[in-house]
Amino acid sequence: MLYLFCMKFLFFLLLATFLITPLFSNAAITQVSTDTSWFSQITSPGAYTHVRDGDVSKITPEEYLNRYRSRLGVLNLTTSEKLRESAKNHADYLATNGIYQNDPHGEGSALSGFTGATPATRCEHVGYSKYCTEVQAYGGGDLYSALDSLMMTPFHRLSLVHPGVTEIGCSQTGYWIVCDIGLNISDYWSSIGDMDEPIIYPANGQVISTTFLVNETPMPYPTYSGKFIGPTLMYWPAGGLVEPEAEVAVYDLTNNKSIQTILTIDTANSNASNAIFFNPVEPLELDHEYAVYVHDISSENAFEKIWTFKTQKSSNIDFPDVDQTITYDSHVDWVDVSGAEHLVSVPNSAVEDLIDRLQGQIMLAVDYHGEAWYIDPASRLRYYLKDGSVAYEFLRSFGLGITNADLAKIPAETDVVGGGELAERLSGRILLQVEEHGEAWYVNPSDLKRYYMADGDEAYRIMRELSLGTMMPWISEIPIGGVE
Repeated sequence: MLYLFCMKFLFFLLLATFLITPLFSNAAITQVSTDTSWFSQITSPGAYTHVRDGDVSKITPEEYLNRYRSRLGVLNLTTSEKLRESAKNHADYLATNGIYQNDPHGEGSALSGFTGATPATRCEHVGYSKYCTEVQAYGGGDLYSALDSLMMTPFHRLSLVHPGVTEIGCSQTGYWIVCDIGLNISDYWSSIGDMDEPIIYPANGQVISTTFLVNETPMPYPTYSGKFIGPTLMYWPAGGLVEPEAEVAVYDLTNNKSIQTILTIDTANSNASNAIFFNPVEPLELDHEYAVYVHDISSENAFEKIWTFKTQKSSNIDFPDVDQTITYDSHVDWVDVSGAEHLVSVPNSAVEDLIDRLQGQIMLAVDYHGEAWYIDPASRLRYYLKDGSVAYEFLRSFGLGITNADLAKIPAETDVVGGGELAERLSGRILLQVEEHGEAWYVNPSDLKRYYMADGDEAYRIMRELSLGTMMPWISEIPIGGVE
């Protein structure tokens, strides 16, 4: 099946095989509501996070996909070297020969690099014994951005997050990207019925991009073919509910208005696998919070779900390569968690509030060059830690004297559990052993343990391993301090 999916600055031809459910005849059209009676049930997620949190370059594409699955409450996939080998064989073949007779998953037996006419036979060729299906892409992006692209499509997202899928292996040759997916066919269908919780996308508290380019086969929204619309939202009911009848609502919490024009996919569509898919017609706004409401309108009253998500703060790239960055706000404080009167969040520019949350932490600016900043609890200023030696001298200058007896009350790095009254009181502080030789210790707010800063190398290790990822715009309004 042919999938053409374009993104700003990144262009992919996405092609995938996937298992589908039997075709049902009864239509189950999802309804759209602008009712606001559900507002009182809105609760804050506390923080918003993106699958790009941290250094993506240090994980494999397979592990990156597992970030999506973990967020959605689905078991992680195991990376299979045999599936990687099968995927590489087909990527090499495509790079040499291109698409075979309009079948992107086929191979010609007389052509160079042939290892099987179908994904299943190619997996058998490398000794993979389970059932195997395939997702592939052609374009200028890398494996990470290709997975982002596939996750935005309505139907092929199901292949990547399906609870019955167990293994994956991905490879890239030139512009061709292939991921082979393994599963036990006997468990594939039953896994849907065994779901205890629904799968929702985006997950509660997730940050996503603003658009979806409708250019997929089978076409989910023929009238909007080739146009940018809002992102693909999804509610996949637990228990294998067949053709759910649902009503959906999307509300812009930032602008205080309902999204009234929403496209939906008939849940009787065999490609939808009984998932509820819906897209705002217009692309969403950058840096906005949205609330979603989905509920059963059949006589069964089988499900109801309310959650929130956020769009990226600023980016010209919907799905970046691994070496590109996006900007987003990762925290939100709500004026009224009930949502009864005030639905918008307090701006993150409330600096004093921000300092209260971050005091004592070492913040790593992942959107710049990994600069480290220490938020001093005493002065309530941020200090730039240029490198290990600078960090060692700077942090010692913030030192608070402590006796050996009191220091012993704070769990050490090697202890199993941190905490205690003194550790909580001195959280984030630098402690100097006044009864010894002024040895410096850092009390990590995250686990309430003390870490010994023996020298610049150790200060650098602590700075890197115990830091929290942040974006410079988020902490930029905290005043900068200097050490005399």
